[in-house]
Amino acid sequence: MIIKRILFFAPIILMIFHFIGIILFAAPQTFGLNKGTDLTWMNLTLCGLLVFFSEDNLKKALFYLLVIGGGGFLIEWIGTATGLLFGNYSYGGTLGFKLLDVPLLIGVNWFVIVLASANIVRDLKGGIIGKAILTAILCTIMDFVMEPVAIKFDFWSWGGEAIPFSNYLTWFIFSGIFGYIYLKNSRLKNRTASWLFLIWFVFFAVLNMI
Repeated sequence: MIIKRILFFAPIILMIFHFIGIILFAAPQTFGLNKGTDLTWMNLTLCGLLVFFSEDNLKKALFYLLVIGGGGFLIEWIGTATGLLFGNYSYGGTLGFKLLDVPLLIGVNWFVIVLASANIVRDLKGGIIGKAILTAILCTIMDFVMEPVAIKFDFWSWGGEAIPFSNYLTWFIFSGIFGYIYLKNSRLKNRTASWLFLIWFVFFAVLNMI
């Protein structure tokens, strides 16, 4: 019962946390933080937990987390280890504990972005393939909006001066695959996830202007 009540207010909780996040990123010294990034891992963990428990079937939610989160982590490991897929990049310390030079939370990042994007398009007319493509487009847009902030605050950094096109292409391809898997197996809309897409878009758009 308590969990259900918390999940009912999940969008408001996320709005409050991200509003606070904008303040911390804008004036970190005021609060004794390192560029406002000290709590980033905690915020991403909160997002992952609220999205996960907002799924109507937790067994399926675990499946999505393993496939999308685990798959995303594997893709990122291949990317950082070989320079293939995304391009030449490496992770900083902002996202917390790393395994094989990749933050464990990067899998949560994939999980959250895919579910958030998929739940935005879920109720649109059309077949599942079309919705998976739209999911991929939204995920890629989110990555595009996120990139300048991520670079500025040491989420990750690129070896070259410009972000390679392969980064966005890889995001599009794999988020489309993950989106298809999720939409094919889930039935009910995840309200928290759809709200989180809008919250993250505004959050990163505002940080891009700071």
